[in-house]
Amino acid sequence: MEDEQRLGRGRYLAYQIIGIVVGLALVAFGVVAFFAGGGPFVAAIAAIGGTLAVIVSIVDMVRS
Repeated sequence: MEDEQRLGRGRYLAYQIIGIVVGLALVAFGVVAFFAGGGPFVAAIAAIGGTLAVIVSIVDMVRS
């Protein structure tokens, strides 16, 4: 039973790390879109979405 709890906890941590990586990728894509002329709205949506994904992942990581 302890192994199942450890496995579940590790899987949840992996999901949080993946959320941080995806969030940082969205922020990077937003910055690239802005400087490549993709438009400020597209860049802002990507950057805000990425920032929120990173924040949620970090808060979940701290709370668990």
